[in-house]
Order: sequence, then C-alpha cells, then structure tokens
Amino acid sequence: MESLFDDPARFGRVLVVVGAIGMVGALVVGIAGWVLASKAGDALLETVTPIAGVVTDVAATIEASQVMVDRTIEAIESIEDATRSTARTLDSVGAIVGETAELAGGGLADSLDAAIDTLPALIDTGRVVDRTMRALSLVGVAYDPEVPLDEALGDLESSLAPIPGQLREQVDLLLTVQEDLARISDDAATLSAVLLETRIDMMEAGATLASAADHAAQAAEQIASIAADLETYDVLARVVVVAAALALAAAASAPLLIGIHHMRRVEVV
Repeated sequence: MESLFDDPARFGRVLVVVGAIGMVGALVVGIAGWVLASKAGDALLETVTPIAGVVTDVAATIEASQVMVDRTIEAIESIEDATRSTARTLDSVGAIVGETAELAGGGLADSLDAAIDTLPALIDTGRVVDRTMRALSLVGVAYDPEVPLDEALGDLESSLAPIPGQLREQVDLLLTVQEDLARISDDAATLSAVLLETRIDMMEAGATLASAADHAAQAAEQIASIAADLETYDVLARVVVVAAALALAAAASAPLLIGIHHMRRVEVV
C-alpha cells in the first residue's frame, strides 16, 4: 500500500488542509475569545458600576445628614444658651419681686402707717401755726396761703391713707408672680438640661456619621480601583486572546507553508 509520505503532492495537500484548518481555528478562537472577553469585561463593569453609584449616593446622603446634624447642633446650642440665660434672668427678677413684696408688705407699708399716724398731730400743729401766722399778719407779717397748712396736711393724710392697704393687697399678687417666675425658671433650666443631653446625643451621631462617611469614601475608592483594574484586566484578556490566536495561526502556518513547499516542488519536478 502506497504511503502518504511516498506521494509528495498528496502529502503537501494534506499539510495545506491541516494548516488551513489551523488558521480557521485560530481565527475562530480569536473571534470567540475576543467576544467572550468583551462580554465578561462588560458584565463585570455593569455589575461594579451600579455598586459604585449606590456607594456614591450613600456617601452623598451621609454628607448631607452630617451637615444637617452640625446645623442642628448649632441651633440646639443657641437655644440651650438662651434658655440658660432666661433661667438666670428669671431667678434675678424673681428675687427682686420677692424683695419688693417683702418691702411692700412690711417696711414700706408700716412706715407709711407710722407717718400717717403722726399726721393728726401735725395737722393740729399746722392749724396753730396757721392761726398764729394770720394773727401776725395784723402787725404787718405777710401770710395768705391759698391752702391753709392744716388743710394741706389733711389732704396729704387723705392721699396716704389708702396706700398702705393697697401695698399689702399687692403682696399676694407679687408673691404669686414670684412663684410663677420660679416655676418658669425651673422649666427653663430643665429644658436647658434636656437640650444639653440632646446636643451630646447629636454630637455622638455626628461622630458616627463622620466615621460612616470615611468608610463610604474608602469603599468608593476601592470600587473605583476595582473598576480600573477590571478595565485593565479586560484589555489584558483581549491581548491574551489575540496572542493565543496569533500563536495558533503561527502554529498552523508551519504545515501550511510546508505543504505549499511540497506542492511547488512536485510541480517543478
């Protein structure tokens, strides 16, 4: 039986067919590998890109929340200072009202009562002085007041008489005001303490948000790095596919060239 190697032309054609099949295979591998590498790279990037968007949105939300918390802390601190100042002011006013009540119900009213008690004697004295001065007017001493002294003192007594009672009537009102001021002051102090606790809680929340913002920023950087690496890997994968296809083509070119060489040698012979 005639061997394949005994017929150079036939051997050459076989090598050409093998080489052609190898070249077609290299082309198929190159195209298929390129398509697969492209789809794999695109799929990975499509997976990573939404995650990057979500992380970016989360970071933006955290940043906005942190700004809101900072502004809230500033507002709470301002209100806290105002309520603390209000409590101190109310305490001072309450003390003044208490002193006024004590003065009105005690020393001042009593002093006025004592002064009013002395007025009848002063009125009698004024009456005597008035008669004396009028008698002296007969010897040339000028004396003719529009209101006699005793009448003026009587008018003063009439004017002062109701004042002590009115002052004592105001004591209860002043004491009620003092109690109300004390209660409001306590409420303001309580509110200030609550605001202080709230501000501390908000500061802790701000610290938590700051930590979360740092983690979100790190995650965003890592995802961006992953996306960049995927793009690099995609390029490398395509380079590998092209290199493999070229290697297969180079391997297939050997029998193709050898077959062509054998066929040409047969034609020459």
